[in-house]
Amino acid sequence: MTVRAAWLTNRGDAAGGQTRNDTRLAPLGAMTPAAELTTAPGVIPGGDPFELAATGPMTATLATGRATIQGTGPQGAYPVAITAPEALVFADGDPANPRIDLVVLRIYDTAYDSSGQTFATVEIIPGTPGAAPTPPPTPAGALALYRVQVAAGLSAGTGGIDFPAATTDVRRYTTAVGGITPYSVTGAYRGQYRDTGTGLQRFTGTTWSGLAAEVIGWTKVSLATGYGHNGNSNGDVRYRVIDLLGTRFVQWRGGMNLSYSRGAPRGDGKFLRTALPTTARPTGLRSLSVACSASTSSILSIKVDFHSNGLGVVISDAGDTPPWLSLHGVMYPL
Repeated sequence: MTVRAAWLTNRGDAAGGQTRNDTRLAPLGAMTPAAELTTAPGVIPGGDPFELAATGPMTATLATGRATIQGTGPQGAYPVAITAPEALVFADGDPANPRIDLVVLRIYDTAYDSSGQTFATVEIIPGTPGAAPTPPPTPAGALALYRVQVAAGLSAGTGGIDFPAATTDVRRYTTAVGGITPYSVTGAYRGQYRDTGTGLQRFTGTTWSGLAAEVIGWTKVSLATGYGHNGNSNGDVRYRVIDLLGTRFVQWRGGMNLSYSRGAPRGDGKFLRTALPTTARPTGLRSLSVACSASTSSILSIKVDFHSNGLGVVISDAGDTPPWLSLHGVMYPL
């Protein structure tokens, strides 16, 4: 038996009872609370648990992994493990319409569901064919893992399922209390943490607050005529947007070469060829002092304005024409 559950049967049951090996394999410590008596269901992270891999036109396997499945409040949570790949066989497509099937890890417990069965299993729940199909609902006592689209008329004879294109990963993850849950989860208690994929967030009890999340990664800007990258060998001019303790900031780095016309920076100092995207624009004017060359300049810093319309403007004093400036360390709130 490759799908094992702990605390589902006992030695007196006809099903054979929980073995010591079942208890060792099943995840007993992964219990992020959802409410007073319930646990957030989910997959236990580590490697690629329950990976879906195609084995034929209409067949696939579900790899090994561990999970926790929550029943009703009084029913409790079931630790489950798959110890060897499980074979999946998808039914042929409907002649006229596509459908969406749901791959789930499921608990049957007749003491609560009147199914007459007591075991853990992997199931494909077929969707209803339709012109605009929707996936079937996840049954009680089940954990959804994947949605698979099955096109109309599809079969092994017509080429089968293109699994990489047809599969949507809906695995949700869970960890022990105090652990950092990968990916987005619903907040359950104050002080809970999650990893959004770009940074950490903390749940305040009512909302998620960013600790240090990257909203836009380092992006090289396109500079206007008269301006160039790598001023004073400081690297290309780049920016990124981060979420720090609930406030968004723009960070800059790199060096910029400048040229002048009639003693003023070219193009009225507007050094960006295109405006910054909306998510990187400040709500009001941000004026900063940045380091510049001492050559042909009586000052060691120069003013740069960042406007709410996404423009960046260099402003210098008459007679000061430094050939480069450095944006390293520049950061301002949006």
